[in-house]
Amino acid sequence: MVSQTPRDVSRRRRVTVVAVIVCLPLVVGCGDSGDSGATSSGAPSNASGQAQGGTVEDQLGFTRNGIAAAQAKVENTTATCMKAEGFEYVPGDPVAVQTALTGKPAMSDEEFERTFGYGITTLYGRGSAQSDPNAKIRAKLGPADRRAYDRALSGGNPEQTFALAVDTGDFTKLGGCTKKATDEAFGGTRLLTTLQRELDDLDDSILADQRMVKAGEAWTKCMRDATGEEYEDSEAIEDEIHQRFERIVGEALPPGQVAPEGSYDARALAALQREEVELSRTDIVCERKFIAPVEDGVRAQKERRFREEKADLLRQVKPLGS
Repeated sequence: MVSQTPRDVSRRRRVTVVAVIVCLPLVVGCGDSGDSGATSSGAPSNASGQAQGGTVEDQLGFTRNGIAAAQAKVENTTATCMKAEGFEYVPGDPVAVQTALTGKPAMSDEEFERTFGYGITTLYGRGSAQSDPNAKIRAKLGPADRRAYDRALSGGNPEQTFALAVDTGDFTKLGGCTKKATDEAFGGTRLLTTLQRELDDLDDSILADQRMVKAGEAWTKCMRDATGEEYEDSEAIEDEIHQRFERIVGEALPPGQVAPEGSYDARALAALQREEVELSRTDIVCERKFIAPVEDGVRAQKERRFREEKADLLRQVKPLGS
């Protein structure tokens, strides 16, 4: 993804929501058994994202629940496609993943931030690690069948996964059943890549507005008054937490995986987790006081023009979770 500019509220939310929901193969719930496929029934409907009104991203379903429902569709369609190709694929369940990580099958972005902060250190060790059942299936195949499996699943490029596409924002390199499933769930991989680029450009135009620049300066002062620290933007806070986290643990392992017991300072990690949540809450307070009121007006103006100029593109997009 394109790096964030100061106080990139909407883009940060969109990227964070996708990153947290994408099914991690080493977390409980991702392919727990061959008989339990992904399901969108456990995720609340995305009515708010599809309702009239709200921001462009609300209407497109870029919410935690909307993306969870879309990911469930990707997993189920991939399994069906692979079966038609003569291979077994165990679909992961993003709702189960979220439940394992957060303790709830559904959680709003606001509730997640209030409970887990930025989700950097606070998800560490939650859920339990397990091996990827699809990696086991692939490992049991002979060389020729393994190549056929890779062609069917990814077009012959096993490194091009849905998770990588989410991380990079480039869905055009997907192939095989993964591409087919993503096309069906999102309305087309090229369309999704184009949409994300346009939304990033929209965010950039909002943040370049001088009203937002001044609001960002007020946010920095608010954070300095509350914490005694000078932060240019939220990304600076997150970068600092990442660095401190890796100094304690050694490396940033994904949720469900932990470093060997006794290999890191558990007290230091617990303190950093509490600090992350407090910093996030302070960030939200300052954001709501200085950023949100200004962004509401600026965004309304910019999005009105965006809807007019990008009407053809928006008509092609299938709202997530629909």
